[in-house]
Amino acid sequence: MKISSTILLNFLFLLVVSCSSSAKDVSGDSSLENIEESSLIDECLEDCSNSGFSLLDDDTPEMEESNSVFQIKGLGCNSLQYGTGFFVEENIVVTSAHVVAGVNSPEIFYNGIGFDLDFISFDPNSDLAILRSENFLRKPLRLGEAKKGESGTVVAYVKDGKKIVSEIKIREKILAVGKDIFGQPGESREALSLEAKIESGFSGAPVINSDSEVIGVVFSRSRGGESTAYAVQSSEVEKILKEEVDISSSTSCIPLIN
Repeated sequence: MKISSTILLNFLFLLVVSCSSSAKDVSGDSSLENIEESSLIDECLEDCSNSGFSLLDDDTPEMEESNSVFQIKGLGCNSLQYGTGFFVEENIVVTSAHVVAGVNSPEIFYNGIGFDLDFISFDPNSDLAILRSENFLRKPLRLGEAKKGESGTVVAYVKDGKKIVSEIKIREKILAVGKDIFGQPGESREALSLEAKIESGFSGAPVINSDSEVIGVVFSRSRGGESTAYAVQSSEVEKILKEEVDISSSTSCIPLIN
């Protein structure tokens, strides 16, 4: 698999109640942003015509793949944590590790009802967590490989449980290097640079291509005015699904930034 560039993640801290930012850089001078709950969603509720977002309601036709994507929430070390997850097997869910880090009883939500999830694997380096749902099953999504320049769709949930569909474009495949979600030295991971607008709750959301395949999992965005986000490539999901079960760090807390 060709990796076109490298970004340095000085401290890959992702705000656990949102999808937050890593660094955007190829020179080593990385930047950091926590995505706070901004006014963009409120503005979008009034006018989504030019935002790249589509807020779904009961009268809006949904893409079939979105039926396998749900909100994930749980009480973490310091606050309520929330994000998005999707099924890769009828009872196996993928989300971002920082969404469920330190959460004793994560839940997946459907129509306001929470269903228990159990940890299978947790990788703070790739920022991926694999969980099992015993009482709530859904059709799994297929994994695929991203292509530079192709367009796709992100399906995600914001804090209030609203489903958002956002159009994205793959800028390039990258190799993300730096620290893991706990601030410890980490190994490189295969990632994607996206032209996308993402908000709180997008962490763990699948990036879906035109073939209805998941090609990435959203984990961060760049700070500043750029509409740049980052996703872990599906190859990292395939790796953790095949690796030996390890949930040893799932109870650890994300360090707070003052």
